[in-house]
Amino acid sequence: MWITVGVFVAAGPIAIAQLTGRASLGGLLFALWAVALGTGAQLGGLLMDRFGRRPGLSIAQLLLGLASIMASVSVLRGSTAGLFASAIFGGLGSGAALLARAAVADMYPIERRGVAVGFLLAAGTVGAIVGPQLVQLAHLLSPQSSQSARLAASWMIAAIFSAVAFGCMLALRPDPKDLAPPRKTSASTVKRSLRTLLQLPAMRAGAIAMGLAQGAMTGLMAVYAIAASARGVGIGVIALILSAHFSGMFGFSPVWGVFLDRIGRRDGLLAGAALIAIGGLTIGLPHAALSALGLFLVGLGWSGTYLGGTTVISDITTPAERGTALGFTDLLSAGAGAVGALSAGIVLDASGLSALGASMGAILVGVIILLLLVPRTSWRAGVAAATTP
Repeated sequence: MWITVGVFVAAGPIAIAQLTGRASLGGLLFALWAVALGTGAQLGGLLMDRFGRRPGLSIAQLLLGLASIMASVSVLRGSTAGLFASAIFGGLGSGAALLARAAVADMYPIERRGVAVGFLLAAGTVGAIVGPQLVQLAHLLSPQSSQSARLAASWMIAAIFSAVAFGCMLALRPDPKDLAPPRKTSASTVKRSLRTLLQLPAMRAGAIAMGLAQGAMTGLMAVYAIAASARGVGIGVIALILSAHFSGMFGFSPVWGVFLDRIGRRDGLLAGAALIAIGGLTIGLPHAALSALGLFLVGLGWSGTYLGGTTVISDITTPAERGTALGFTDLLSAGAGAVGALSAGIVLDASGLSALGASMGAILVGVIILLLLVPRTSWRAGVAAATTP
C-alpha cells in the first residue's frame, strides 16, 4: 500500500501542475484521495467485521493496483480527469488496506497491542521510503525520456508491487479475526453500536485527535513538493525529503508502541500532537534543511497520534466491533484530510508555506488541550466497559 501512496505523494502534485499549470489542484488530488479513503475504510470495516479480514484486504490491494495503472495511463495521455479518478480508486483501496491494523489488533492482548500495531506500521517504512524513490529511479533509468514518461513508469512499478500484495492477501490463512484472543465477556453480551462507543470520552478524544492530526499532516504533505520546488529544490532532493517524512511516519512505530504500552495511551497522543505542532512551525523556515526537519517531525508526530488512537479504539472494542469502529475513525480522519489538503493549497497560494505550517500547528495545540481535558480514569474506563462480564 505505502509504495503506492509514496508514488502518488511524490509524483501526483508534479503531474497535476504539469497538466493544469495550477499547483493548488495538487490539494484537490489528495482531497479526493482522502474522501475516498474514508469511504473505503467505512465499507472495508463493515465487510471485514462480517466476512473476515482477508476478503477486505484482498480487495484493497486490487484497487491500489488499478489506481496506479490508471494514473500511469492518464499521465501519458495528458488526462487530468483520469488522474483525479485514479486518486479515488487509490483512496478506496488505501482506506480498506489501513484496516490491516485491525487484523493485527485481533491477534494480540491489550498489554502487547501497542507494540504489535507499531511493528505493522514500521513494516510500511520500506514501502513509504521506496515509493518516492521510484520517481527518482525512473528518472535515472531513462534520463532522455519525458517527465510524463518517467512519472508513468514509477506508477507502473507500484502496480507490480500491488499485484504481489494481492496474491499474498489471497493466500492469508487462517483469517486473523479467527485468531482473536478470547475476551472476558459473557455470551449474552450485545455488540455495541457506534453511537454507544462514541459516548465513551476516550473513544471520542482518540478519534478527534487522530482526525485533526491526519488533517494537518495531509495538508502539509500534499503541497510540500510544490512548495519546495518553487523554492528551487530539485525533484531528487524532494524525493529524499519525502522519504524522510515517511520514515518519521512509520520507522519509529515500534518505539511509539512501547511508549504507549508502558507510559500510557493519552501521553502518547499528547507527545504526537506536540511534535506535529512543532513541525508545523518549523516547516515554513527558509532554510531547506530546517524545513525538511519540520516535515519529518510532522510525520513522527502523526505516527504517535495514529498509533495512539488506534490502540485506544482497539482497547475499547471487541473483535466484532473493531473493524466498524476503526473504519469510522478513518472516515473522520479522511474528512479532515480532505479539508486539510484543499485548504493547504489555498493557504499556500495566498500566504505561503510559513503561514500554512503555523495554522496547522495551531490546530494541534487545540488537540493537546482537548486531550488534557479528558481525565486519566476515562482511558481505563473504556477498556473496562469492553471486558466486564
